[in-house]
Amino acid sequence: MTTLYAPTAAPMTLTPPPLARLALIELRKAVNTRAGRWLLVLIGLVAVADAAITAVTDPASNHNVPHVLGDTSQLVAVLLPVLGILLVTSEWSQHTALTTFTLVPRRSRIIAAKVVAGVLLAAAAGVVCVAVTATVLVAADHGQAGLWHDAGREIGYALVFQILNLLLGVGFGLLFRNTPVAVVVYFVIPTAWSILTSAVSALTATGRWLDPSVAWNHLAGLGTMTAAPWAQAATTAAAWIALPALAGGWRVLHRPVDA
Repeated sequence: MTTLYAPTAAPMTLTPPPLARLALIELRKAVNTRAGRWLLVLIGLVAVADAAITAVTDPASNHNVPHVLGDTSQLVAVLLPVLGILLVTSEWSQHTALTTFTLVPRRSRIIAAKVVAGVLLAAAAGVVCVAVTATVLVAADHGQAGLWHDAGREIGYALVFQILNLLLGVGFGLLFRNTPVAVVVYFVIPTAWSILTSAVSALTATGRWLDPSVAWNHLAGLGTMTAAPWAQAATTAAAWIALPALAGGWRVLHRPVDA
C-alpha cells in the first residue's frame, strides 16, 4: 500500500509596491477629494489672475520673467502649503490611515510617497506659473529689451521655491495630523514670526535666517541667489520643514494609528 503526500506548498512572498506606484496613489488621493480638487483649481486661477493683473497694471519695465514669475509664484505659494497639509492629513480626516498602513505596513514608505507626490505637485504648480508667465509676456511683448533675461535660472529658482513651500505644509501635516489645526498653525505662526522679526530690530538678522517669507523670497525673483541667500534658505528649510517633518514622522512611525 502506497501513501501519497501532497507536495509542500512554497511559502508565498509578498513584494512591497514600488515607491513610484505609491506616489501615484498619493497623487490620485490629492485630486480625488473635493477639497483637493477645488484647491488645485484655485491655485490655477490665482496664477492666471495674478499674471494678468501684473501685465495690465505694472509698467512695461516690469514685464520680464523675474518680475512676473516672481509675483505669480509668491501668490501661488500661499496656497501650496495647504495642499501639502491635505496630502498628509487626509489619511486621518477621512479615516483611511488604518487601511493604508495595513496594506503597506512600512509606514516610512507611505511618508516617502507623500513627500514624492508633494514634490511632483509643487513642480506642476511651478510649471503652471511658468506657462502663465510666458503667455503674459508673449502677449505683452512690444520689443522691449530684457524680456526673457535669465529665464532659465529664474524658472529653476521658482520651482525650488514652490517645492519648499509645499514641503512646509507636508511637515506641518505630519506634525499635527489634523487639517484645521495644521492649516491654522500654518497661517498664524509663520505670519506672527514674520511680523515679529520685521518689527523688532534686534530680530531682523534672525529673520533673514529663520523667516520663510524673507529667506525664500530670493528664489521668487526678489534677489540674487549667492552663497549667503542659499545658506539662509537651507537654514529656514531645516527649521520649518525638516524639524516638523522629523517630529511628526516619528509620531507616525511609533504611535498607534488612532493616537
